[in-house]
Amino acid sequence: MDAGEMEDVRAAAAAEEVISSRGGSVLGKKTILKSDHFPGCQNKRLSPQIDGAPNYRQAGSLRVHGVAMPTMEGIANVLNHIGAHKKGKQTRILWHSLREEPVIYINGRPFVLRDVEKPFSNLEYTGINRERVEQMEFRLKEDILQEASRYGNKILVTDELPSGQMVDQWESVVYDTVKTPLEVYEELQHQGYLVDYERVPITDEKAPKEGDFDNLVRRISQVDIETEIVFNCQMGRGRTTTGMVIATLVYLNRIGASGIPRTGSIGKVFYAGNDVDDYMPSSEEAILRGEYAVIRSLVRVLEGGVEGKRQVDKVIDKCDSMQNLREAIATYRNNILRQPDEMKREASLSFFVEYLERYYFLICFAVYVHSVSSAHQTTLSVEVSFSDWMRARPELYSILRRLLRRDPMGALGYSSSKPPLTKIVESANGRPQDMDVVAAMRNGEVLGRLTVLKSDHCPGSHSLNLPERVEGAPNFREIPGFPVYGVANPTVDGIRAVIQCISTSKGGRPVLWHNMREEPVIYINGKPYVLREVERPCKNMLEYTGIDRDRVERMEARLKEDILREAERYGGAIMVIHETDDGEIFDTWENVDNEAVLTPLEVYKNLVSEGLPIKYARVPITDGKAPKSSDFDTIAFNVTAASKGTAFVFNCQMGRGRTTTGTVIACLLKLRIDHGRPIRIPVCQYDHEDDAIYSTGGDATDHNGHLNSESWKPRTLTKLNSGFGINDILLLRKITRLFDNGIECRQTLDTVIDRCSALQNIRQAVLNYTRVINQQHVEPRVRRVALNRGAEYLERYLKLIAFSAYLGSEAFDGFCGQGQTKISFKGWLQQRPEIQTMKWSIRLRPGRFFTVPHEQKATYPPPQGQAV
Repeated sequence: MDAGEMEDVRAAAAAEEVISSRGGSVLGKKTILKSDHFPGCQNKRLSPQIDGAPNYRQAGSLRVHGVAMPTMEGIANVLNHIGAHKKGKQTRILWHSLREEPVIYINGRPFVLRDVEKPFSNLEYTGINRERVEQMEFRLKEDILQEASRYGNKILVTDELPSGQMVDQWESVVYDTVKTPLEVYEELQHQGYLVDYERVPITDEKAPKEGDFDNLVRRISQVDIETEIVFNCQMGRGRTTTGMVIATLVYLNRIGASGIPRTGSIGKVFYAGNDVDDYMPSSEEAILRGEYAVIRSLVRVLEGGVEGKRQVDKVIDKCDSMQNLREAIATYRNNILRQPDEMKREASLSFFVEYLERYYFLICFAVYVHSVSSAHQTTLSVEVSFSDWMRARPELYSILRRLLRRDPMGALGYSSSKPPLTKIVESANGRPQDMDVVAAMRNGEVLGRLTVLKSDHCPGSHSLNLPERVEGAPNFREIPGFPVYGVANPTVDGIRAVIQCISTSKGGRPVLWHNMREEPVIYINGKPYVLREVERPCKNMLEYTGIDRDRVERMEARLKEDILREAERYGGAIMVIHETDDGEIFDTWENVDNEAVLTPLEVYKNLVSEGLPIKYARVPITDGKAPKSSDFDTIAFNVTAASKGTAFVFNCQMGRGRTTTGTVIACLLKLRIDHGRPIRIPVCQYDHEDDAIYSTGGDATDHNGHLNSESWKPRTLTKLNSGFGINDILLLRKITRLFDNGIECRQTLDTVIDRCSALQNIRQAVLNYTRVINQQHVEPRVRRVALNRGAEYLERYLKLIAFSAYLGSEAFDGFCGQGQTKISFKGWLQQRPEIQTMKWSIRLRPGRFFTVPHEQKATYPPPQGQAV
């Protein structure tokens, strides 16, 4: 080994010792300062190329710019180029650094903190705010100066060679040559540059948080319209491009521009319109347009979603000198589908999810910008933040959760080997013959691409156990002893028949009808149809959890407009699909006009205008889910506000789960309103049917004519003495003991549940799923589904127990004129966080509530009663 090599070895050993002995609060042990400029980061296609400011570019002629992490000289060069120079006519600049990781300038060059073992990986501080990251940078500066004082005013830094090799070297420093980014921009201001500096920390390769959008909007909205906006991150690619898109959307709103003229270059967005009616675009083209299932669902539910996506796509194309977000998503998708290496495939999938989520939030933001400014009839107002706007629309998070985060592979979409454009075969009347073709060509706001209208009446949906059959109203039934009814989604004639049936038997009493459908429904020629994806026509769209009445009804109104617009294109007809008895799907054309297409709200308004005694309420609840506490309150308000003698009708899709829950809630409310506290079944309503359900010892009633709590022993709790009963679930015993009136309230609840059990017994459903979960030789998929559904029904039963206790307390007195106290169920629950904890324990660890002890499994009977 020659002298030079020996010197290199000694230097390397010395560098390693310095790094290992570091003890600063930020520049700690085994951390290095890596140069933030590295070979190959400059995109050679960009022009002009500015020294010290890699990847500088402007969004066309707009006042929006992007750049990679610049040197101090590079910042000044950018400012001079844009016009913020020291002398003459000056342009004000607002500079945003989107770096999340701490950065420090040493002798005019930017350096970043890295782990010595992972010098090429960013240190993530997700969630850190500006104040804390800038405090870190000031502490980092102190660490550097303190360490340099021990090594002759030198600090060890690491540079990267074009070969990728890391090289350690010593930099001479004094106090004035070590600066934080904030100090750099303050110095430029002192030199006369008109530049304001903002720091919005965003994690590399992640979508900005809602609060990040708000920070950007607030600052951009405050500056003069002539101000130039600059963004930088590390490479000037992902975060910077996203920042440019956000700023452009805000800028266009401020100047009142409707959009940007589209270019015809390859790779840009292609919209199927009237000029391509003879061709069906392929699925791969749809991918390039960003039409993934999660985006299609978002565009459907957002009022203005189609235009919002169109606007975002235009701006993405305008800001795509370094990266086109849609093309990047498509690239990662292709990598996932073609990459044989599992680790690389997982990495691509992670990027795909993050980029698609970024695209999703940008579309939401575009609609927010438009809707908030429209509401104030002015340019963007920040009175309503993007964070608040999103929180007010929980269905937007539900879509993201169900269609992307829970199933990222499913979010990839489909692959097609079809040619780019497929010639459409038309029938003699000029209409396409195939539903796939019609669905592919759809371009409405709600009835969009790859959606279908499916008949909402399924073959065999009517239960044979029900004695009464009402044409057009499957599963119609009356709850014994209560003016409460349940039914599946009816036809228009079916609604009339139900009202006629109730009015005939009850002397013309008024009817309050609760529609509990969450998914958009439309009536065509008097029959209900629902929106479905063409790939899953028999599967409910469950992704709109949290949508409120106003938004789902506006969605239905837009769906109606889409149908009429499409029917006009096809000579007054719309294609719909039906389901046969054996589960096959077939399509037909329905002739329509303006009078033939009605939203549910319009249907019931028409019935009122005909003189029928009906009022209509919409309470959207997700299929298979328990009602939210606010849903309980909505139903409670409606029932208490109804006139005496009102009949209450509930419907969902099949008239089973949501409808049964609604009837239970209404019956409990009627008991409280009519008979006060405590809620009990009056003896006049206690009949022989209840005898079949309850086992009582001694006197069944007290001196007031109510059932004795001591004698209450529902057989569902005790019939499996050697097996597993509902009361073996510890959580239910726990919540029953929680309330002073817990036993009595649960007694009444169980009586009501049994009265409402013509189609489904909520308590028995929990046991049915428990049996499936504990059976041997059950497929893992079946057991997993049973566990999820069992947890949903257990949560539903838990909430009903809590609601019964709420009704049995003075909190409800003020709502029914029986006292002064007036607390909503939602507010009552918020005062009892232990109930919320119980609910979350079901969601987090459902298995522990459904596991049957080994000694009980031996005599555990097979599933009985209702099918799971």
